[in-house]
Amino acid sequence: ILSRAYFESNYDMKSVMRVLLNSDFFKKARFAKVKSPAEMVAGVLRLVKAYPEPRPGLLETTYESKYMGQELLNPPTVEGWHTGKEWVDSGSLVSRVNFASEQVGNLALPGVQDIINRLGAGRSSLPPEELVDGCLDLIGPLAVTEQTRNTLIEKARRAGAVSWDSPEEQAQFAHRVGEMLQLIVATREFQFA
Repeated sequence: ILSRAYFESNYDMKSVMRVLLNSDFFKKARFAKVKSPAEMVAGVLRLVKAYPEPRPGLLETTYESKYMGQELLNPPTVEGWHTGKEWVDSGSLVSRVNFASEQVGNLALPGVQDIINRLGAGRSSLPPEELVDGCLDLIGPLAVTEQTRNTLIEKARRAGAVSWDSPEEQAQFAHRVGEMLQLIVATREFQFA
């Protein structure tokens, strides 16, 4: 399919990429692979913009992938690490969720502040459904099952709509966004790349 698109478009890579990204085989492969610990740590750190440049504390953060089962530059055998569902067991899953939750729950991190500001831009309040969908979009975008989305919406509904007219409401809004991000990184879907 791709080679045909390549030749039929007179060697235009834009056309090939369009065919690739709209193909069923590409869509099936998306979110089908469990993130390795290194991918999880790097992705979360990039999301929250914790280390835009090297600084103290970065070395300790690199150990997080080791706690999840992947010690960088030290594979268990010469063939490297096995990939896939082997990355998730009861112990490593707890480490994965705890690390991601700790990072996205830190409201002082620039990436988390960006998410909070983007969600609040141009609005005076945010219904629970929009809070969930906005967080899913800004954390990925992350596609979740309808059941997961409904669970997240139900949690957001219990706390009610959020507004940010006063400084107290702004602090409450930031806290609610942080909580929602923490719930999202604990979902099954967040574990996949």
